[in-house]
Amino acid sequence: MSDLPVPGQRIALRWHDGDGPRELIGHVQRIGPEGLTLLDRALTPRLLGWQSLDSWRGVPQVPRGRDPRAADRVLLDRMAADHRLRGSAEPDPGVARPGEVCQVARLADLLGPAIPAQGPDAYDTGGGTATCTLGPAEGRAIAVGEWATIRLAKGEPPHDGDRTEQVVAALARWAAYRDARNVQVRGTDRVLPGFTALGLRST
Repeated sequence: MSDLPVPGQRIALRWHDGDGPRELIGHVQRIGPEGLTLLDRALTPRLLGWQSLDSWRGVPQVPRGRDPRAADRVLLDRMAADHRLRGSAEPDPGVARPGEVCQVARLADLLGPAIPAQGPDAYDTGGGTATCTLGPAEGRAIAVGEWATIRLAKGEPPHDGDRTEQVVAALARWAAYRDARNVQVRGTDRVLPGFTALGLRST
């Protein structure tokens, strides 16, 4: 192959083995003498030797998902109550916190088309979870199917909105590597840039 992709780029790679042609979509992890290593949708490294590679094409870094504003609020509340989003010193919420702001965004709109400098392992804590702390701002995230949920663990630090936004951006990028399409944020009453606040569900 000529005009090789760059590490971090998301591509569709055509290759072949003894059973015939195949295609794999993922992020380029590294390029070396032995071949090209691609992270598949499960973030499992796949080393493919140069002799097996046929062609590649770039695909969107973050595919567009369904309109997050039309999401089922009951489903979002259930994900927001996941025990993995709480800190070690926090009580298990069990249910979503009544009346808290739920704000949503498409990851494609939030992150844009650029190839990220942030690697796929950044902030990962295993088991489909991640944690990011920048100064007083702290957040935890989970990825379930097409949705990621970010909970700001300490609420919004006073006069530190920029760090909160950086935490959310870092965890959103982590979720995009895990093939999420949309993200919801809980734990702050301030609607963040690029997000839309959903109304409370009817009872």
